[in-house]
Amino acid sequence: MDVQERNNGAVVILDVKRTDADEPPGQNLLRDRLKSLLEGGRKFILLNVADVTYVDSVLLSAIVQGYASAVRQGGMLKLLNVTPRLRKLLKITKLESVIESYDSEEAATATFPSKPT
Repeated sequence: MDVQERNNGAVVILDVKRTDADEPPGQNLLRDRLKSLLEGGRKFILLNVADVTYVDSVLLSAIVQGYASAVRQGGMLKLLNVTPRLRKLLKITKLESVIESYDSEEAATATFPSKPT
């Protein structure tokens, strides 16, 4: 798994790339990165999952844990460029109605507050 970080104002955008099953500790890379951001006070996170072609319970768990942690801290975690495979999994697990997703980075970042809380 590869996770690249960039910023757009108060929003941290994580570009996630995952194309096959990862060897540990790569499985926990996204979870650890999200935890680190939230502990550092970065509460507005957008996960760009356009390059995620391999989806399993580890990835889904990291997304759910990150979302729950962000919300508990008064923040937000949203998804960008959800692939058909991940969208199907979100629908099956009923997370599609909980975690917001967008097809445009501009539209997604506009839904976050412009300043950190």
